[in-house]
Amino acid sequence: MPLTRACGSLFKLFLACFFLSCLMACASSSNKLKNASPEVLLKKAKQEFKKKDFDDAADLLKQLLEDFPDSPQRTVGQLLLADVLYRNGQYEEAKFNYQKFIELYPAHSRVEHAHYYKGMSDFKLIDIASRDQTPTFNALDQFEKLLEDFPKGKYRKRAEEKKDECLTMLATNILEIGKFYFRSGNYQSAIKRMNLILELYPNQKFSDEVMFLLAESYFFEQNYDEAQRSYKKLINKYPRSEFSKEARDRVREIR
Repeated sequence: MPLTRACGSLFKLFLACFFLSCLMACASSSNKLKNASPEVLLKKAKQEFKKKDFDDAADLLKQLLEDFPDSPQRTVGQLLLADVLYRNGQYEEAKFNYQKFIELYPAHSRVEHAHYYKGMSDFKLIDIASRDQTPTFNALDQFEKLLEDFPKGKYRKRAEEKKDECLTMLATNILEIGKFYFRSGNYQSAIKRMNLILELYPNQKFSDEVMFLLAESYFFEQNYDEAQRSYKKLINKYPRSEFSKEARDRVREIR
């Protein structure tokens, strides 16, 4: 029994020494980095970024930017910090730092990268179910600006795709609100939403459904002239749509 207790005490002592040595090593490493040059900080941050240790990479880059504001490494560090935050899912902070890079270095060769990922930061914040579509509008504005400023840039195709996705999201959001009003029997509000989609976001994949709901809203409002015109527009534009069959039945019913 005494031998067992002695072994247990030695093992605990070993663990205590081990953890103490680890803490001292970490403290020593931390102290070294506190006095590190901008070159060392940037190199270490890139290593942490590659290892996907985003928190440590961000801390090193923030130290670089704060301690060495006039160093040549600041330019790369500023953009890398934004990329690190973006990869870590910190989209608001990433957006702020991309904007900072754009403002500080508007002629830099990688400013297009900053514009694109600033837009992507807003894109990642989009909640299609929310009535507040501010991130969608912000992302759309950023992608449109990129396409205007860099018409032949390397991010052009991706920006065009994301722009189209933003337009579809905005149209979908209005459609869902319009459907809610339609189901609730608030046809005037439904009419406003459907007309808004057709005006601002034409040629969506669900445009035939929008036109049908618009016509149906007029029908249930007993505005049969507008309903008939709307049904006929739907039939002429989308003759093979599933909604056109119902529209033809409605036209015959109105007659």
